[in-house]
Amino acid sequence: MPRGDEDDELLLGVLECYERAVRRVAQDFARRGAVIEPMGVYLDALDALHVCFGRRGQEGILGSLPPTRDPELAVVEMADLLQEKEFDEGDTTWPGCLPDHSHPPTAALVYGVACWQCPRSHASVFPIG
Repeated sequence: MPRGDEDDELLLGVLECYERAVRRVAQDFARRGAVIEPMGVYLDALDALHVCFGRRGQEGILGSLPPTRDPELAVVEMADLLQEKEFDEGDTTWPGCLPDHSHPPTAALVYGVACWQCPRSHASVFPIG
């Protein structure tokens, strides 16, 4: 069944939202010493959104991202997905939680802002990006 103009417009809005999120997440990951580098997003033939990333001179693809036009939620979804990949690289506490906490923070919306949040206390550790 072919997509309509409204569907195409919605998908383009979602794609643009994630393209802006890539820059914020990439800046955050680089500043915090991550091995994974977000590089972009793309829409596949089945309208699934995927994130492209770099790692030690190699590129990969992860997905799929849920559709959203909320820029802060897009940052949270992308950071969460890429944090899992960072864990796969061996750093299971990245990007570091509160002092004396050995667990990693989680990406979350805190009062409408994308943040790394302590899963134990729910305190905002720092904003993403």
